[in-house]
Amino acid sequence: MISVTEKNDDILLPYEKYENLISFIRKLGKAAVAFSGGTDSALLAFAAREALGSSAVAFTVWSPLLSVKDKAEILSFAESYCVSLYKIDHDDLESRDFCKNDPERCYICKSGRISSMLSFAAKLDIPWLLDGSNTDDLNDYRPGMRAIKESSAALCPFLECGLSKHDIRNISSSLDLPTAGKPSAACLASRIPAGTFITRDIIYKIDLGESIIRRYLPPDAQLRMRYDGITAKIETDRENIPGLQRCLGIIIKELSVHGVANVLIREDGYIMGGVTSRQL
Repeated sequence: MISVTEKNDDILLPYEKYENLISFIRKLGKAAVAFSGGTDSALLAFAAREALGSSAVAFTVWSPLLSVKDKAEILSFAESYCVSLYKIDHDDLESRDFCKNDPERCYICKSGRISSMLSFAAKLDIPWLLDGSNTDDLNDYRPGMRAIKESSAALCPFLECGLSKHDIRNISSSLDLPTAGKPSAACLASRIPAGTFITRDIIYKIDLGESIIRRYLPPDAQLRMRYDGITAKIETDRENIPGLQRCLGIIIKELSVHGVANVLIREDGYIMGGVTSRQL
């Protein structure tokens, strides 16, 4: 069930929009939040905890596609805000259809993850799985949205309450959540060009590579290491490029130890969806 409230909420203040969200979630009685650690799911997990207390939990799909950095931040947020977190073991890389990395990849991923989370939710007698999609997602190409629509137990409270990404950041800021200004992120598979077969080795090198590169960037800088198994191309915010270029020799030396020797920096900077909107 996905809908957007028809009422024009532009005149509402952040706390009023948040109260609407709390009211919607409270009516569910019991729910699990699909928690990735990003701005959207962090606010949803926080709101569910406030609305439902111990009747709200969070599920994180503990997959190889989740970076070391994201795993640490997920655990930290859950501990800081008393979110009951369950790690759902689900290996996306076991699906050959997913690893083919064709246009259906995100749908296959989302469908498999929803199935795993709902199976676990059933064991806990939890009827609803809450997803952090917002109204901005309706204007973007999101194959995973189809998987959400196919499930009668998956709900999108931000869509139901008409909340945009801007609303979510404003509400998060008003609540002093550390995720309010967190850069947008995507799974590690998003760094691999469409059509390039996804392997554990490529995923491992992307995760390791980004961990190394982050040491030479400001905290929370945008970063993608696009990698096809041969060439690594680094994308970051344009203002960070000069400093990163000065460190490129050191970065190449560190990455080459792990089998990534062909490395360069995109001079045009980070572009959302860059792996599909332009050639690697």
